[in-house]
Amino acid sequence: MKDIAIWKWLIAIIIILAVFLYFPTYIAGPDGLEAVFETYGFTPPTQLWSGILPDYTFPWIMNEWVTSLLSGILGTLVVFTVAYFLGKVLIARK
Repeated sequence: MKDIAIWKWLIAIIIILAVFLYFPTYIAGPDGLEAVFETYGFTPPTQLWSGILPDYTFPWIMNEWVTSLLSGILGTLVVFTVAYFLGKVLIARK
């Protein structure tokens, strides 16, 4: 039974790694709103604040693939961490 659990975790890790390694190449183009701006020649409004990770990149990393991969991993970790601690707080209230 323990061997089956190990294989399930191993398969899950392989799938997650495959998604993280493939996903940055899949989303190389502009997003929907940027594509509309480019297609119809609109000028995007000036930004008041560029955010913590502008365009989901780390500005000091020059490789676009690596910076997309790292921002995806960071975003996933942040979402899972927030969900985990929110679950802990909600369970503690009961």
